[in-house]
Amino acid sequence: MKKLLLLLLFPTLALAFESFEEKDCTNIDLRNSTLGRVRDQGAISWCYAFTAADMLAYTYEIKSPISAADIALNYNETSLARVMRWFKLRLQNAHKREENEKIPFETGFNKIALQQTIKDGYCPESVFPSERWIKVQNGIETSVPMINAMREISDLHITRSLLTEESLPFFYKFKNIDKVTFLNILKNKKMMDVFSQLRLQACHNDRVTIANEPSIKMVFRNKNIFKTISEQLSLGRVIGVDYDSRILVNHRNEGRKISELHTSSLVGRRWNSLNQTCEFLIRNSHGTNCNSYDPKLECHEGHIWLSSEELYSSMISLVFIQE
Repeated sequence: MKKLLLLLLFPTLALAFESFEEKDCTNIDLRNSTLGRVRDQGAISWCYAFTAADMLAYTYEIKSPISAADIALNYNETSLARVMRWFKLRLQNAHKREENEKIPFETGFNKIALQQTIKDGYCPESVFPSERWIKVQNGIETSVPMINAMREISDLHITRSLLTEESLPFFYKFKNIDKVTFLNILKNKKMMDVFSQLRLQACHNDRVTIANEPSIKMVFRNKNIFKTISEQLSLGRVIGVDYDSRILVNHRNEGRKISELHTSSLVGRRWNSLNQTCEFLIRNSHGTNCNSYDPKLECHEGHIWLSSEELYSSMISLVFIQE
């Protein structure tokens, strides 16, 4: 991880990559019912966790979606995440720090998230959702975007000493978590531990272990990087790619900026005969709507085609699972 942080802090050399011929760019498309629809991380920066969930589901043919929220909150228990959160909050002004303290730490590394999940097991999405949470108020259930729910829970935590079962204005319902359990967690946990406790309580009877411990490989951008990508795609492996997200809104963007770091799944390859270039299919984690992407990029329900040149210009590293 030290090497990755150094690469993010300092610009990498503009190395040319090995160009493609059509014969080396046969069509591969790993999209299937196991991956399902593209999920939406919303306004929380847990792209690495959504990507890890895709990679694990595809690798182990897990038909029920894996909770990306569980993966991210588990990642946040690592020493690296705790240190990075501390530094991030200290570097922010008071107002921004106050807002960010209401939600769990957001950014992370796909490789570490995969390692933690393989070590501790995963929780099904149906048990601990990653997009919307169920709020119960006056007996009425409503679906709330997860990040909004987290902020409401954080605001409620401030007044926890005054809350009783009768005065609790609302609670968020999960499997194994009713009104009483929710209130107990709220009253007895520090704010930074509330969400972790919610996931642990919700998932403790449903956590699924992964039988074997595969090797998680990380490769940094180099002139032969597309050889590695092609090898992994040919083996039927979904790849996690770390890149500068600005390429998605401006296909001419070049460069890699730490504040724009984004992680997506790479799930396909094809030859574009019109442009005489090899293209790669990015499975983003911002839902199925294509309106937010550069209109010159071809998008299908949240899957975006990038040319090898476009991907290379913004790429930082790859992660893949070797069983």
